[in-house]
Amino acid sequence: MLRVELFLFGLILVGSPNPDLSRETGPNRLASASLAASDRQWVERTLASLSLEEKVGQMLQVRCFADYKSFDRGDYPQLRDALRKYHIGSLVYGMHMAKSGAWIRVSARDAARVANRLQRDSQLPLLLAADLERGVAPRLTDAPDFPWPMAFGAIGDLGEVERLGAVTAREARAVGIQWVLAPVADVNSNPSNPVINTRSFGEDPVQVSAMVQAFIRGARLPDRQAHEGRVLVTAKHFPGHGESVVDSHHGVAVVGSDLAHLEKF
Repeated sequence: MLRVELFLFGLILVGSPNPDLSRETGPNRLASASLAASDRQWVERTLASLSLEEKVGQMLQVRCFADYKSFDRGDYPQLRDALRKYHIGSLVYGMHMAKSGAWIRVSARDAARVANRLQRDSQLPLLLAADLERGVAPRLTDAPDFPWPMAFGAIGDLGEVERLGAVTAREARAVGIQWVLAPVADVNSNPSNPVINTRSFGEDPVQVSAMVQAFIRGARLPDRQAHEGRVLVTAKHFPGHGESVVDSHHGVAVVGSDLAHLEKF
């Protein structure tokens, strides 16, 4: 019950059924870290109105894409029907791959169009998530591209990392994403790691910790006055992942180090 309630708190903090991404007001604006009394009442009233099945659905997350060509045919109607049937609470953006092997990116306008449609087609506000370790550029065609986190680690400027978090948050909210699956908190303790590597801020756990905190500070409150860019964040992946030698996208990563070694990193 508590976990469901927290999830609904996230929903009211970051979304509304029909968000206007250019003029965020009320619960969607995130004016403060705590909920206003009226927003808290909405959460409690909504939670009380849900059946057990609906509460379970709110804890589920499924994959979606930002490159739907039509909302009336193809894959989108199937996704819409699943949202309504299973009361899905969250979606995570994936990417299609072209025949050339390149990932298919979309414009910011198209991404926002899909986000708005998803919110309209859902009975409750959705949490939309995406891996945005370098801002939105790896997914969008018209956004500035940032270096990999290890480059920020090499510079060693926490202020720059905080600004990266702030820009990432503003970009994400502009296209309807409220949950940034970043920063990478793994320590690149094994140079042969095929999946963490440059996604990590470095091999020094103290420095990595400081930079993870800086990114989160920026992403949580990038605009000190307007508060309009704040997002939910996820420090990932799991302890010791930087030590593994298996790409966890394609296999099961095994950490073979002893506890003393893992506690160092």
